[in-house]
Amino acid sequence: MITYQVKITVNQDIQADWLQWMKTVHVPDVIATGLIRSFQILKPQDGEARTYYFNYHFNSQEDFIRYQKEFSPALKEDVINRYPDQFKASRQIFDWI
Repeated sequence: MITYQVKITVNQDIQADWLQWMKTVHVPDVIATGLIRSFQILKPQDGEARTYYFNYHFNSQEDFIRYQKEFSPALKEDVINRYPDQFKASRQIFDWI
């Protein structure tokens, strides 16, 4: 199994709207690809008030590669177009052992 983690720090002035949109539009669009086994949205308790972690779990490396090629560019572009220069994102891939 593969976990694709997206860490996002969002500007405070759009935080509530952004989180609502992510939960009701973006994440459902990601899930609709049919390649995600499960997902989590996490928020640290240690004071990182504007940081969120989106963990998407894939059954295989092949599923993740397909997601990256066929779906990820358009999904990323949707967020960038809706919230230009309003967040910072970093991504990491984890193997389950």
